[in-house]
Formats: sequence, C-alpha cells, structure tokens
Amino acid sequence: MILAIEGQFSGRAVIGEVSGAKIAAALDIALEDAKKGHPVQVVFTFGNGGVRLQEANLGLEAIAEINSSLIALRQQVPVVGVIAGMIGCFGGRSISASLCSYLIMTREARLGLNGPEVIEEQSGIEEFDSKDRQLIWSVSGGEQRQVTGFADYLAEDDVGAIKKWHHRSFCPRHSCHASLRKSG
Repeated sequence: MILAIEGQFSGRAVIGEVSGAKIAAALDIALEDAKKGHPVQVVFTFGNGGVRLQEANLGLEAIAEINSSLIALRQQVPVVGVIAGMIGCFGGRSISASLCSYLIMTREARLGLNGPEVIEEQSGIEEFDSKDRQLIWSVSGGEQRQVTGFADYLAEDDVGAIKKWHHRSFCPRHSCHASLRKSG
C-alpha cells in the first residue's frame, strides 16, 4: 500500500478532517490485513506541511488518528516513510514521519516541525533566513537528519535509489536488517 497526497492540493498543507480520516482508514485496513496473515507492505510518502489551518483542531485530531493507526500498524509490519525532493515535511506530518519504522530521505529533502518560512516569519530574518539554502539544509536537510538518527537511510533523489532502500526496509530481519539499519 502506498499512501501519498497530491502535492498541489491545498497548498501542500493537506491534513484536514477528510484527508486525515482517509489516511487513518487506509492504515487500519492494512492493520486488519496484517492481523489476518496477509502480506502487507506500507510506504508512506511525505512532501508537504501539516494541518490545514482552516480546519485547526479537526486537522490536529486527524494527525492524532493517523499517528495512532500508524503506531498500531507498525506493531505488526514495518511502515516505511519516504521524504524526497525539495518540498520537505513539516508540521504534524513530520511527527507522522518520525513514527515510521524506517525513514528514507534524499539529501535535498527537509524534515522539521516548522518550515524555514514559518521560522523566519515568527523570529525574523536575523534569526533564520529562509533563502539561505546552506543554512536550511544544515538544520533540516536529509544528510543532517540521517547523521543525527532521524532518518534511517539517505538515498539519492532518484526513483531507483529510493526503491533500493524501500526493498531493503522490508527484507527479513535475519538477512539484512541488522546490517543496513542506520547505514548508507
């Protein structure tokens, strides 16, 4: 099962009551299948912000439901998260990403509770210049997140490279999990 949200939808901050319920329901279906002994592989892609501000508390509740479903599912099967490209994963979605069994990031990807523009808006450009790419990637980029343990695998921003780490995330524990966890 692949869980993905169209990046152009709602300005990339896409978790609201309806979309959150759909994601949580999909995770719950995967959980039921896993409990029945059906083979299940779940890949959760992240490339957007968090809660739709227009939905406020309903969006936060949706994130909580997604996270509860994700935690229950990963007790049965691994859940692999993928953050690729330059959009990044912020807000409530970053919490969901951190709950995945394994997280694959590309060097260009970013992961944080707040995006650079939000930090700059709240604290000022002197505190954090959202146009300073070197600063941004040194704080929240894929390489920094992998070195500090937030991401398990660092892949090139290429479908084949991400696919390699995806396959390795699902390999049996006795054959390759121990040797690949936290390594490049």
